Amino acid sequence: MPKIVDHDLRKQELVAATWRVIARTGIIGVTTREIAREAGVSTGVLAHYFDNKEELLAAALQQSHQQVYERVRERTQGLLGVDALRVVMLEALPVDEQRFLEAQIEINFQSLALGDDTLRELQHVEFERFWDLLHYRVSEAQKLGQLWPDLDADDVTHQLMVLVEGLSLEAVLYPSRATPERQTKTLESFLARVSAALPAAPATSL
Repeated sequence: MPKIVDHDLRKQELVAATWRVIARTGIIGVTTREIAREAGVSTGVLAHYFDNKEELLAAALQQSHQQVYERVRERTQGLLGVDALRVVMLEALPVDEQRFLEAQIEINFQSLALGDDTLRELQHVEFERFWDLLHYRVSEAQKLGQLWPDLDADDVTHQLMVLVEGLSLEAVLYPSRATPERQTKTLESFLARVSAALPAAPATSL
């Protein structure tokens, strides 16, 4: 009786193997042969699921991002405004082993996308997707009166994007300088600067 193969699971395994190879060698060192070896399959099996290395790398990036969005959806249940925004940012920052690997994939992919129009277009789409998520939460926080009213939502969103990109790059290249604690502290400092002061409680007469 022929063995039944779960094709979706097999694709996920191949993508996971790609993550591990990227983390170990960098994206320049990734080859289909190395990925197949890491996954314990032949290059022929790999070719059955992905036409080329670029398609596999794109799948690795998209699945990495999808994991971030799934965690965000789960951990923002019942949260609004700044509280939800904080969760979104922490899920995107490399503050633990899993998110550090995701940052490595992101940064390696960016370098490859510079010389590939298709991958660069994918990078732009993914950028806009995360921008929209942040902008939604920033606007929500403004409507709730949690941010200073004179702030521009686009400017705040842009600064948050820069914060994620900058801290992620620093954490990957200089992990001792961008520790999880420092990343969290930097985020909290930014949120404190843009958050509106709560109105003072009315005085009560005795």
